[in-house]
Amino acid sequence: MADLAKEAHAAAPVPAGEPILEVSGLVKHYPLTQGILFKKQVGAVRAVDGVDFVLGRGETLGIVGESGCGKSTVAKMLVNLERPTAGEIKYRGEDITKLSGRALKAVRRNIQMVFQDPYTSL
Repeated sequence: MADLAKEAHAAAPVPAGEPILEVSGLVKHYPLTQGILFKKQVGAVRAVDGVDFVLGRGETLGIVGESGCGKSTVAKMLVNLERPTAGEIKYRGEDITKLSGRALKAVRRNIQMVFQDPYTSL
């Protein structure tokens, strides 16, 4: 019963002035390792480093940049397909980076990625 109440809360309209999505200090580093048996980290690829934004009701955000700058990585972290190295992502006030299972599935019903189709974008 509590799960149904939580799902209903997630789908309820957000009052004006309250952010729907808050991202602060978002970081994603992929470790570079060396060795076969005893792996040791020798560096990291810094895919995303310190992204912050707030998205309110009725607002739209577009992320634009050159190939390989981290746009898709940010999108994957927003839907929790990738776990951030640091930072937090709050959807309707709840930090979704720590969710899993049914709670994550309920949130994913309300968050979707839209991919650019180069043939129909213009």
